[in-house]
Amino acid sequence: MRTLCAITSSRFCSSKMGGRRVFLAVNLLIVVVNVGLGILMNLAVFTRGSVRNHYWLTLATDQTNVSLSTSPLGAGGVLPAGFGVLDATGNYTTHAFVWPAQEWDTVTAESRVCLATQTSVERLFWVAWQAEAWSGPMSVSIFVPGSEYAVAAAMVSYLRRCFPNVQEKVSFHLVHPRTRPPRPSPNPELIHLSCDYPQESNILLMRLRDEGEQKERRYPQNLMRNLARRTCPCEYSLTIDVDMLTPPFMSENLTGFLPGGMDGAPCWKCVYVVPVYELDTSVTYPPDDKTELLRLLLKGLAQRFHIKVYARNQGNSHLENWEVEPARSTAPHYTVLYNITTYEEFWEPILVLPCTAPPFDERFIGYGFTRNSQVYELHCRGYKFQVLDQAFLAHQGFQTTASYTPTRFAQIEINKVRYQMFQEGGPRASGPRPSSSTQESAPPTTDPSPHSPQTTLPPPTSQDRRRPQETPSHPAQGREDLKPQEWWEELERGVNLEA
Repeated sequence: MRTLCAITSSRFCSSKMGGRRVFLAVNLLIVVVNVGLGILMNLAVFTRGSVRNHYWLTLATDQTNVSLSTSPLGAGGVLPAGFGVLDATGNYTTHAFVWPAQEWDTVTAESRVCLATQTSVERLFWVAWQAEAWSGPMSVSIFVPGSEYAVAAAMVSYLRRCFPNVQEKVSFHLVHPRTRPPRPSPNPELIHLSCDYPQESNILLMRLRDEGEQKERRYPQNLMRNLARRTCPCEYSLTIDVDMLTPPFMSENLTGFLPGGMDGAPCWKCVYVVPVYELDTSVTYPPDDKTELLRLLLKGLAQRFHIKVYARNQGNSHLENWEVEPARSTAPHYTVLYNITTYEEFWEPILVLPCTAPPFDERFIGYGFTRNSQVYELHCRGYKFQVLDQAFLAHQGFQTTASYTPTRFAQIEINKVRYQMFQEGGPRASGPRPSSSTQESAPPTTDPSPHSPQTTLPPPTSQDRRRPQETPSHPAQGREDLKPQEWWEELERGVNLEA
């Protein structure tokens, strides 16, 4: 009997011990699950990400008709070239509002400034980043020669479906060479894309391009900038490169500032300089404000735009005067920090422009002199340059010329000749020449050092301006009988271009 009781007691004790272990294990599991859920909740709340939608979508790339405009589309959603508008040279066709923003009327009515930009199809993913920070209207021109239209149509469809801000506030326009109208993809397929990864999705959609097509070398930046700017009905526009990111609330701050300007009254001959900085690739998210940007500068993780490529690009902005702790202000918008009273050749600031300011000169194709030709014209017409405090743009990566292709260097040389001819003939044949009073004095005939003291420099005169003969001669120099496209082609034959 004692033995049986002992055995029974032992089993009972073992049963109690086992129950306690199970109870402890269950409670430990509950604690671990709660900790994990807490960590995930904190990450969701406090981690800043570029994408707000976390889901997958399947895109049928042979059904790329995502247009909401009244422009008729052809079979398979391909935009007919016949519904476009030729540019002044007859070399390019433009299509405005192929994919308009759903809330375009409302968002443009509420904002005094529109963000205008242009891009090729492989860089469209930047629009997702832009639309996250910029709350106002955006106007985007896309270059779509041939089958690259299929990439653009699919990527715009992706952006509009994944990012509500893009669908509501971003209007897209197209530009293509007249001889290379939009074409469907030769490789339509179902592609699974994640809304969390716009850059990777853009890379996948590049498979839709016809690999047998020759890559278009001439990129009409200024034509595309003008198209994006002209389709903005706001009083002002900020024309940037697609990979220059704005800080949060820049649209609201500009809208609050622009009605009154510096002196409380609108200034239609004022343009506002927005400083641009490059960020080291280790900086994973652009700074939210000027104070954060200044900290990155002190750590060597940010630098002035193109400081290592060409210091004069931003040199005349005198950013040493901007790189000070921002003044404490109760104003809910930007203010002017200082005026630019000097002019230096080849200055290329990013500007907030009134709608009455002259457009970019569309004779410049490819790289080089595309912005400073407009700045030169603004200077000749007597516009005032004012630098905004706390406003800035951020560009990912420190820039060098190591990635420049021979084609890019050749285009810079070609546009250098065009710029000198542009100065000789006046800033714009269709616009007024600078008045004689602004041409009486001139800058030195040799380029000053980027680090030399700068003085107020009126527009150059024909006597002191550098002559085109100082650059290597090209077959088309002095050939005024050539049409623009023929002029460009003859210049290219005089330059060793590599693919």
